[in-house]
Amino acid sequence: MSATVEKALQLIEAMARGGGPLGVSQLGRELKLNKSTVYRLVDTLVRHGYAEQDPATGRYALTVKMWEMGVGVVRGMGLRQAARPLLEAEAEATGEATLLGIVQDRDALIIDKVDSRQPLQIFSPLGARVSLCSSSLGRALLAFQPPEVVEAVAAGFAPVTPHGVQTRDALLAELARVRQEGCARSADEWQVGVAGVAAPIRGADGRVAGAFCITGPSSRLVPARLGELALRCAAAARRVSDLLDRRG
Repeated sequence: MSATVEKALQLIEAMARGGGPLGVSQLGRELKLNKSTVYRLVDTLVRHGYAEQDPATGRYALTVKMWEMGVGVVRGMGLRQAARPLLEAEAEATGEATLLGIVQDRDALIIDKVDSRQPLQIFSPLGARVSLCSSSLGRALLAFQPPEVVEAVAAGFAPVTPHGVQTRDALLAELARVRQEGCARSADEWQVGVAGVAAPIRGADGRVAGAFCITGPSSRLVPARLGELALRCAAAARRVSDLLDRRG
């Protein structure tokens, strides 16, 4: 990869992580680049409409053009199109939030969602990443990855909270259970107060293409409720898989 292109991509990722306008000096320190290099890169982004400068502070932020490009990519995914009606139906039927996720690097990436209408709810923004090891969404994906991927991810596992799976061996055992039962569960593992269930979605080639998740506050998603939702989630994931199989 061209060194300039690589630096530009690192800059875009840093600006996206920043959550607001950032200065050239701050970006330079984070990326270990000199100010003149950062300025040239960000100036190119500005000229092409991918970033803008705040006239009051002189800092830079990405524009909605980046979002529009991302949305265009997601809309082109047959997975999202097939899952959307089920996401909406299950959110309405259960009163909880529903998520659609895929594997992205060593994380689970949320590519679509329907929020709960209840006063107490869990907000999971589009584009957010969650743990492959400590969340139901992540484990529903990780369990069906090639063995070498599972081993590599499990080798770096560290629990996020003191709840649930705490060791590599326990994680591998849980993934084996997910493969056998077809549904993952978690409560207070990725974030205290958050619980969920998730099931794999298979593409036309039979491989896992994504995962369907139902999530909500752990105060509401007690073990018995999680068991009920696991059945609904697995059934919804199978219906999405059937749709993808017909499209294939």
